[in-house]
Amino acid sequence: MSFQACKEFMRVATDSGEVSRQLRAVTGIREIVALGQRHGYEFTVADVMRGSAEFTGDAPSSSTPTAAVTTETTSFLHHEYQLADIPGFEAVIDELPRLKIKPPSVDLDRFDREFVEADLRSTSMSPDDPEFQAWHQDMTRRHWRDTGVDNPPRRDFHLVNLDEHTDHAGYGGYFEAKTRVIAALENVFGGEVRFSGAMWYPPSSYRLWHTNENQPGWRMYVIDLDEPFTDAEDTSLFRYMNPQTKEIVTLREGPRIVRFFKTEQAPSKLFWHCIVNPTIRHRWSFGFAVPENWMERIQP
Repeated sequence: MSFQACKEFMRVATDSGEVSRQLRAVTGIREIVALGQRHGYEFTVADVMRGSAEFTGDAPSSSTPTAAVTTETTSFLHHEYQLADIPGFEAVIDELPRLKIKPPSVDLDRFDREFVEADLRSTSMSPDDPEFQAWHQDMTRRHWRDTGVDNPPRRDFHLVNLDEHTDHAGYGGYFEAKTRVIAALENVFGGEVRFSGAMWYPPSSYRLWHTNENQPGWRMYVIDLDEPFTDAEDTSLFRYMNPQTKEIVTLREGPRIVRFFKTEQAPSKLFWHCIVNPTIRHRWSFGFAVPENWMERIQP
């Protein structure tokens, strides 16, 4: 029975250090199925869904569990570094060419057709604006999908989740690179690190305002491009709202940067943020849940 194979694989993953590390490189259910197949276990997405309570104590989501909730007050909201300047990140730099993939299973023509100019414009609004709040609540009620349309795409993001594309020839090498990155980062941080997302932002892509409140804790993102920007004003950008002052902060990007910020669950501390790539360049973003003491581990 495939469900039994699924349960057996999860037991093996718990007992095996190497398989457990590979599982921390996983961000979605399709990747769990693919990882099981790599180790000789045949089961389905439905089997993982059925067994989720037994495996994790909760229903599976599109990403793996992250750090626990804390009540610590944060006096700053983001930290940014050049990738080459962080001690111990040499292995991450080495793996980037194997992480920055463009799966052939992605239909870029369809991707371009699904672009919505009005959605992109919403990233220039403030989450504190009543007009934005009304629109956001309406879209949330509709699960971010248009009604009256067959198989409508989600509108809260216009990007490619690399981990949803497991059926192409390059996936094996990509996943092995992810696993090596987890090992390298756990060596740097001295604690458990999990992939929280691997996203490809083709030209004219975006992730609309969101909070990640269901995954609280410190996040680290490694960001890179296919080529540098030629104009300092024409770049991809990361934008967030200061929860206390409601100030909108816009960070313009360049190649090989590392960004840290903390997401919270308390309504007064929600970290609203969005990402936009309005350029002709391709952008990749690899997210990780990192230990609370990450800063101590990367200081010279």
